Amino acid sequence: MKRTKTNLFLIGSLFLCVIAAACSKTDKNELFQQKLNVIDGVMQEGNTQKALNNLRALRKKAQIPIHYLSIAKRELQLHYPVQALQSIQTGLKKYPDDPMLNAALTHTLMQEGRIEDAAAAAESLRGSSYVGIGAEALIHIDKEKQTYQTPASFWQESFRLTGEHIFLENAAVMLAHQGDIAQAAALRFRIAKEEALRSPYFWSCLAYDMGNFQPVLDDLVYSLAYADMAGLPENNPKVFEYARRHLLLAADASAGLGDMEQARGFWHIYVDRYADSSSEVFYNLAMTAPTQDEKAEILIECISQNPGYYPAVAQYVRAWSAINAGHDQKNPLDEYLQSKDFFSLQMEKGLFVSSAFTLSAEQVLEEAMAADSDDIRFQLEEFRYRYVQPKNYAQGNGEMWKILEAHPHNPLVKAYARWYFASSGDFNACLGIDKADNHDEDIFYNGIRHAVQGYSTAALKNFTEVENEHRYTIPAVVDQAYIYDARNEPDMAIKYFSHAAELLSDNRIKSKMLYEAARIYAEHNGMPEAIALLNQSLKLDSENHRANVLKQKLIADGSVNRNSGLDTILQNGTDTNPQ
Repeated sequence: MKRTKTNLFLIGSLFLCVIAAACSKTDKNELFQQKLNVIDGVMQEGNTQKALNNLRALRKKAQIPIHYLSIAKRELQLHYPVQALQSIQTGLKKYPDDPMLNAALTHTLMQEGRIEDAAAAAESLRGSSYVGIGAEALIHIDKEKQTYQTPASFWQESFRLTGEHIFLENAAVMLAHQGDIAQAAALRFRIAKEEALRSPYFWSCLAYDMGNFQPVLDDLVYSLAYADMAGLPENNPKVFEYARRHLLLAADASAGLGDMEQARGFWHIYVDRYADSSSEVFYNLAMTAPTQDEKAEILIECISQNPGYYPAVAQYVRAWSAINAGHDQKNPLDEYLQSKDFFSLQMEKGLFVSSAFTLSAEQVLEEAMAADSDDIRFQLEEFRYRYVQPKNYAQGNGEMWKILEAHPHNPLVKAYARWYFASSGDFNACLGIDKADNHDEDIFYNGIRHAVQGYSTAALKNFTEVENEHRYTIPAVVDQAYIYDARNEPDMAIKYFSHAAELLSDNRIKSKMLYEAARIYAEHNGMPEAIALLNQSLKLDSENHRANVLKQKLIADGSVNRNSGLDTILQNGTDTNPQ
């Protein structure tokens, strides 16, 4: 009974303490508010100094964050921001993570022009309900210092609070700068569907970089509409520039989707909308033209606008040269028919195409060099036209040395000369040219040097090193195939000849690679594989002489009879895929 009374007494005592503490806290709050009311009266009397002194003294009585904010608020009303900042900082010593105190500190520092200090304080507001104040401070410091340090989360919060698209765009810029293109592009979908995009070209660029081409096409209407609404380019140059770029991006996106007809449509729209259409657009139209004569006509239009645009000049000269080379190689039947004023459909097509080339190669090259005499590419293109295309190596070698002497330190000339001499079979001249200060190119030609000198292992090492460099991939693979063949390593040789055939786009050269693989199979009794590859080779180029000879040899060879069914396959040219 005594123990029970004791317990009841303790419980009763604790209850009284709690009540006393609660009453004490309530009393302190009421007391604090009473003192604030007194200070408010002093302020109304106009006794500023007394009010400031009382407020400074009242800090000692502050118990919770709102008390410090109440003091600071009145100090700001009295136009004493320094004292207000001291009150806020005093509160932060006791409550360092309080978002209200941190927000008040950031805002007050901003109002006082202490932008750097405000930006430093703003970091503590990340994730709080006052993040908007932090975003404002960080934006101000970026604007003042012309930096881009505001975190994406602050920009996103600014967009949420204001609905201004520019804030969301800045968030996307920050994410893209950090390498997170996917998340940057995804922010576009935070804009409500019923809202028109303010910066359609910006969001289209992000989508395009992600390989997501459809949004580029969908949002083009906004860019074009904004340009049309502006009326004249001088009314809003930026809008017109973005519309121009968006059209080109839409054409590229269409090409990415495999719709070249649509891509050409966008290029045509571009030409219609912009009188000073760029040479690149005409060039794109020419290179995707469905017919050779249309290609020639567009190239001529491109060259007439810009005689010094190298890609168009090079394409026109090479096409013109190919057409004329074809005319020089007429077969006797065509010549006989033409002498009697008879023309086959193929002959008429050739004449129609050649008639589209109204400018001579010499004229185009002359005007190009006059337009830009400093561009060495035109001189090299003329060299190609006069000596490489007709394989006039006897005169070309001397002319190439003259160009090298005139431009001894030009890396492009050195690279071209190396290629030319290697193509003509003059490896001594090729390897005698100084390094071009291009690592991959020097490695490739070191491979040729080692191969010519008989150091096959070193050559393979060189070619392997540059095999993944786009410019040298195909020649490096082909060279490795021939080296393995010379080393009598048939499996590796077949592997590289087959890989070369996969990489090549020229059917005639592809046919040669398949023939080489077939030859090796035949030499090692791989008859089914050899036959399948020969048929593929001749399908690509029926005039591949060596493939035809090997096919006839296998037909005549008695060993074919030992391979059931192969004679029929060889005779009929039926394609079989080796399993």
